Amino acid sequence: MSRLNVEIIHPQNADVNNILTAIERKYARKPATPETIAEMEREAARLIRRLITTKVTFIK
Repeated sequence: MSRLNVEIIHPQNADVNNILTAIERKYARKPATPETIAEMEREAARLIRRLITTKVTFIK
């Protein structure tokens, strides 16, 4: 029976740290209001999700 094999490739810690550093720099001069914090969290999650890759292979 054939099936699909899914492999999730996680990002390197250095890449994640670079994203977090860039976001910290971007929001450094803004006040830490709940809206700003939520925006930072959304942006970080979106950018980190883009680093995660998947590899799907067909297995006979």
